[in-house]
Amino acid sequence: MRTVHVGLLGFGKVGQAVARASVLGRDRLRARGVDLAVTRALVRDAARPRAPGSPPVALVADPDAFFRHRHDVIVEALGGVEPAWRHVTRALERGTPVVTANKSLVAARGEELQGIAARYGTSLRFEACALAGVPFIGALERRPLVASLTRLSAILNGTSNFILSAMARDHLPFGEALGRAQSLGLAEPDPSNDVQGVDAAEKLALLAACFGARIVEPGAIETTGIGALAPSDLAQAAAFGGAIKPVAYASFGDAFVDAFVGPAFVSDRHPLAAVSGRLNAIAIDGRFVDGLFFSGPGAGPDVTAATLLDDVVEAVLWREAAANGTPWRGPRERATCRAPITPWFVRFEFPSGAPNESALSELLAAHRVWLRRAAPSEHAGSHDELGAITHACSRDHLERGLEPVRAATGGATHAVRVLEN
Repeated sequence: MRTVHVGLLGFGKVGQAVARASVLGRDRLRARGVDLAVTRALVRDAARPRAPGSPPVALVADPDAFFRHRHDVIVEALGGVEPAWRHVTRALERGTPVVTANKSLVAARGEELQGIAARYGTSLRFEACALAGVPFIGALERRPLVASLTRLSAILNGTSNFILSAMARDHLPFGEALGRAQSLGLAEPDPSNDVQGVDAAEKLALLAACFGARIVEPGAIETTGIGALAPSDLAQAAAFGGAIKPVAYASFGDAFVDAFVGPAFVSDRHPLAAVSGRLNAIAIDGRFVDGLFFSGPGAGPDVTAATLLDDVVEAVLWREAAANGTPWRGPRERATCRAPITPWFVRFEFPSGAPNESALSELLAAHRVWLRRAAPSEHAGSHDELGAITHACSRDHLERGLEPVRAATGGATHAVRVLEN
């Protein structure tokens, strides 16, 4: 039996869940020959009261004191880039494997951290950073040909997916659906990173580095939030044979990555259309394999903790097999990130009555925006509304076509991308 001493960076919800899962899963882990002992945690304030029933872990506020102890593996559960970067670097430079669910850290500094890990003969594992309950990163990491991706389409934020599912199912406005998510503990008091797409963009950048072999800055990805959507958008999408989902998309070329994060119309034929509630999912096409699909819970302290501890075991096994070489694939190339050319799903609001479809088509066609389909909304508010799907064009091209429609009618428009099958 191999006893593995685990140190925690942070002892919030996730850190406490890791300590709790190490006890609840002890028999299962021992059956695999590993006995995990979560011994201590580095915290900002060791005297601050913890939640009742918190697992018995020694709390240390002094980083030097924490690092004086021997840890076989360190689990980073702080979140954010600093001070996580400083502490993780220190651990790796001591040759200690690190496991993390911190997508902000890995998206911003993951390349450097993997280089440090390789230099000091250890490992950085981050399965829990995206789709925490779906063990696909490690599975693909061990299969380089299957993991040669050309395209991925994903739902990477369970909070946004829950909100859009509630809006579609119960015809709720965005604010009410968000409030429901907050009351259930699925959304933070400040949900900005989730509903504005920041969380999903960080995860998409991480996945691009893993499987597209390209470094993409999260801030370079076109990112749109879900707050401007109305219940009529969701109803019109259903009438058109699809749904609006919070999509993260990337297509990988030799030097470019075409990517976006934001709400998108998805046909019922696409596997993402059926992913509802808090679930996450990813659809993958590659050079050798098409049509891979993974789905499951994407977040939550308990599922994140289980994935982190599975990564701890992987880190131990990696160390024992280190003679076979580091799994790090070497430096990735930085890629130029572009917004893709896609069709668009557009909501038109007309305060004085909608023009007929022929007149609308002529206005748009004058600016080389071509309608594929249009129909009145049955769930509009006080204004006449029309839903439409265009043929593929750039966002700038679309906006040049929509502006004269707004000017001629006094109306408003809102557009989201269409994710094609």
